Amino acid sequence: MLKGIKERKGLQARSTKRKEKKKGMDFENRGTRQYNQAVSISKQVAKRQLASGALHFALGDMITEEQLTAALAEFKERSSVGSRGEKQITIKKEWLDKLKDESRQMNRDFYFLPFSFGDASTDYVAMEYDMLLRYIQTIQILLEQNRLLQMQLDGGNS
Repeated sequence: MLKGIKERKGLQARSTKRKEKKKGMDFENRGTRQYNQAVSISKQVAKRQLASGALHFALGDMITEEQLTAALAEFKERSSVGSRGEKQITIKKEWLDKLKDESRQMNRDFYFLPFSFGDASTDYVAMEYDMLLRYIQTIQILLEQNRLLQMQLDGGNS
């Protein structure tokens, strides 16, 4: 009755610098590159999934491998214009539900849905509010651990 958790492996990423033919893949590449730049200068932790997550063993558009916050992401880029001439995107609950299920299958506690308006310079993200709070809590714990370690170092050198 219940779906068992299948062990899934990430794939080797394709280059995130090349220009893709399929619309939206450039956004996936840009998002993966930005994630790696933000997380770690010394190593890349995010990989764009082969076939944009269409394979049963490599779900999602991007998978990350950090120790505390490993995640799965599904990128959406739209250039739709509304009735008033404004760019818009509809975030569908089914996308978020599918992403939640795929993240469980890929053994990731975190997942998010980055989205962008075609050719815009700003990207956005949709995620569960509780998940954002867990990220904030993780950051606060790490900051406190860092503060305590710095106190030990400062106290040891006095």
